Amino acid sequence: MPSQFSAIGFEASSGEDLAALASKVAERADSIFVDGGEYLRWAPASGEQLWLQLKKSGDAMGMNPHFAGKASMRVAIEARISRDKHTPLDGTFVAWANPKGGADAGGEYPFVFDCPDAAVHAKLALPTLADVQVAAFAQQATLYESEAVYLAAQQAQGMSFPARAFIPSGLVSPSGEPVTPPEPHALISGQVIEAEERHNSITGNPFFWALLDTVGGTFDAIIDPVLLDYQPSAGNILSGWFWLSGRIATKSETPSRGWIKRLVGR
Repeated sequence: MPSQFSAIGFEASSGEDLAALASKVAERADSIFVDGGEYLRWAPASGEQLWLQLKKSGDAMGMNPHFAGKASMRVAIEARISRDKHTPLDGTFVAWANPKGGADAGGEYPFVFDCPDAAVHAKLALPTLADVQVAAFAQQATLYESEAVYLAAQQAQGMSFPARAFIPSGLVSPSGEPVTPPEPHALISGQVIEAEERHNSITGNPFFWALLDTVGGTFDAIIDPVLLDYQPSAGNILSGWFWLSGRIATKSETPSRGWIKRLVGR
């Protein structure tokens, strides 16, 4: 079954598999010390990344995948979200895509993303404006040859979603109720700007990368090849359900509190 790890070429289906993988990459990783522990970042040139988490004692806490690509979004980060399963080095943020005129609300849409190095930003005052590189790990995906083919398929199914669309499914359930706590998931459709097959630098397994243009900005879509019938290429439309992992690149001035900030109360 496709997972965040298989999307970047790893075969890890159990806790034992993940522990073995962590041991394999730890000696090749860079150390990043933060309050509460240490990150070990394994980041080869092929783009796939693993962020291991260590306690101050050196004991392992967790590990998260990411992908470093070409995507960039201007966002207003409003709040941090805590979950019961979070380690001290995990972190999730709520943000607005493409905020207008420096405002912290009223952008293209709100969304949620996990951050593999969240503790690096533990003292970041929120809300704030920032540039974020978001990797969208496909959980389900469908590829269409062109926008015309996509729209024809929509019409045949009695649907009318545009070729560029973003639905923050991690914030609102299908019934319209708020998801509590919000999750880093979204339904995304967009046009492929460029794409290629990559190979995991440890396993050699292939995976697909596509720079996806959609409402609010661009995403680095990462896809396990088992999800698609053929490799993405420029001009295709990619549509699916994704887990979002984002890294905060820069920040600027601090805007005022927004409605999501008030909602989650942090």
